[in-house]
Amino acid sequence: MNTFNKLSFYLLLLLMVVSTACGSKSKTSETATDETTSQQQALKDKRLPFERGSYQEVTTVLGMEMKKIIYFDHWGDWTATEEKMEMEITKNFTQKTHKLGIVKGNTHWELDLVKKTGTTYEQYVPVNGMDAALGAALGGKIMEGTEIKELGEENYLGYKCKKTQVLYPKMDMDVIILSYGNLNMKMEGNVGKMKIATIVTAIDLTVPPDSIFEVPEGFDIKKIEN
Repeated sequence: MNTFNKLSFYLLLLLMVVSTACGSKSKTSETATDETTSQQQALKDKRLPFERGSYQEVTTVLGMEMKKIIYFDHWGDWTATEEKMEMEITKNFTQKTHKLGIVKGNTHWELDLVKKTGTTYEQYVPVNGMDAALGAALGGKIMEGTEIKELGEENYLGYKCKKTQVLYPKMDMDVIILSYGNLNMKMEGNVGKMKIATIVTAIDLTVPPDSIFEVPEGFDIKKIEN
């Protein structure tokens, strides 16, 4: 498994565990304030806690950094995720990726902005996210032995966030998550000796341009049938 695929595997597995865990009933919890409970209740049926805008996210795994800008509209029913990553393969060669993933309802486009190629397919995305759906598809086995602790709330980027600790002994995982509605604002911890972090670094509630949710001209798009 090459470095890029290894990073993708760890991210997928981690997000499956965390997304499913955050939607599960906690084994150990502290009582949240009425304000926080009411706020989270109002946002629970929204894919994202804001109607439209964008946010920047940085993920660090295995010493590598992946940067994303996520544009969204219709409370997250439309998203356009621009992803950039650089990996130093050798001293003289750095692999660069620049991708764009567009989701409008159930229609997905995965675009390579360097090669100008891409795929499109239809797939339902539940409110809690695709990773939660993958976790459910595994029959919940991936969550056996997980302990989830609610740690009250914490302000982050000006938002009152729910604070949760996820312990998963099978992977020697211990992560702390700050979430606002269905958006994980900050996730930091470790899986074994590997330090991991996915952090929203900025939120901009300016209306994004309609063009960001459209496939650019000149791309070779292949349709994938389910």
